[in-house]
Amino acid sequence: MRAYRFLALALGLAAMPALAADRWQIQHPDSRLGFEATQQGGQFEGHFADYSAQMRFSADDLANSGFDVRIAMTSVDTGSGQRDNALPDKPWFHTEVFPEARYVTREIRRTDDGYEAVGDLTIRDNTHEVILPFTWQVDGDTAMMDGSVVIDRTRFGIGQGEWQDPQVAGHDVEVIVDLTLDRVAD
Repeated sequence: MRAYRFLALALGLAAMPALAADRWQIQHPDSRLGFEATQQGGQFEGHFADYSAQMRFSADDLANSGFDVRIAMTSVDTGSGQRDNALPDKPWFHTEVFPEARYVTREIRRTDDGYEAVGDLTIRDNTHEVILPFTWQVDGDTAMMDGSVVIDRTRFGIGQGEWQDPQVAGHDVEVIVDLTLDRVAD
């Protein structure tokens, strides 16, 4: 009799679903994937209008949380027609050959100030680890994700030739993530 109870209990536990992080979808009109950089000593801002992400996140299930972000590099907008026309060219993003950038997390961990995503950023076929600190606030089925990280653009081959000079264009670029997301029912 005990064996039957044990077997029934074991089968019942096996049938229980494992924890799975929630899926989230970006509300593009209320979100921004942007950056801040410098050119000839002056700071400017920009953003990418076309990007997508597969996002899973739950504070109580970080092991199954993760992001896979794809950015259309031709969708850059800095508010300067001259700059926006130059950035897709070969010295910069070279979008004819490398139309997309991608960030894929390997781990998300809790910090004193929120979380950090540890992942690989690929731009122009150059892949480097980037750790993105961020906060995540949930209100019902809506979440807000805010974070930023500074990257060295030259590590990714961005700004070649005369543009490698940091006096012409600064090497540090701050990537800014300001997203509003909706929970997706599984």
